[in-house]
Amino acid sequence: MDASGDWWHGRILGNEDRQLGCTVYTSALGAGPAVPIVLDQRLLLLPTWGFLVPTVWGFNARWLPVFLGLRALKARFMYVAVLFAWVASAIMLRVLAVVSTALLPVAAISAIVALRVFEPSVKEGKLNGVHACSPFFVRGAYVWLLVAAALSVAAALSDHEGGIWGASRHALTVGFLATMVFSIGPKILPAFCGARLLFSKNLMFASLLLLNVGCALRVISEVIAYEGYGRWAWPILPLSAIVELTAVTLFAANLAIAFLRPPEHVRLNCAIVNH
Repeated sequence: MDASGDWWHGRILGNEDRQLGCTVYTSALGAGPAVPIVLDQRLLLLPTWGFLVPTVWGFNARWLPVFLGLRALKARFMYVAVLFAWVASAIMLRVLAVVSTALLPVAAISAIVALRVFEPSVKEGKLNGVHACSPFFVRGAYVWLLVAAALSVAAALSDHEGGIWGASRHALTVGFLATMVFSIGPKILPAFCGARLLFSKNLMFASLLLLNVGCALRVISEVIAYEGYGRWAWPILPLSAIVELTAVTLFAANLAIAFLRPPEHVRLNCAIVNH
């Protein structure tokens, strides 16, 4: 096995060791069957802010100037964003939650400045084949990133029942990561899978709208319900799940139909022949 293979093998074994250790700890010392909130958050910050979020930033650095017509990346700010995200993930593993989460807003803001997300476009973006709302939702995803970072700070300072931590994770995974996938995926995936076009722009808009509505319902109600601010918020939690699952279903169906249809050049050739 080469050096790269050794590194990945070590990472996989390391993750398995941590999962095993967490399971043993919860079984032996935990007050119940669920992983303790603090331990759960320490384990989840590493794959999210330590890996997934910087991966999306790297992808956006390549494609947002094309899709949104933005100016070129400010590389130094991106280096700062990735560094702070990684340091925050490492510090969280050392049980320094307040210090760790304080770095997350800095990382998020640095990434936004680096990518020029909220700057006006300097040229027309390449949005053929997708809904014209895509730039709005891409920028909205970065609003969710800021919300997730701010809620992480609030959770480290005042969370009691896991509600603020849970809302922060949901804002990050659904609000930021999933919205980015729903916004960019319909443009990239059909094109890379045989030069196809998305089946329906309206379905794309509906999936993005429902995803963000469901995420907002979840983030708000989770804090209110779990932290004991209002019992009325509990019924909203399953409602938010239904809304989000509907969004995922529309997104998947839209792509599935696009993949099942012939490539665009084949359809055009058939249309020419038929005429």
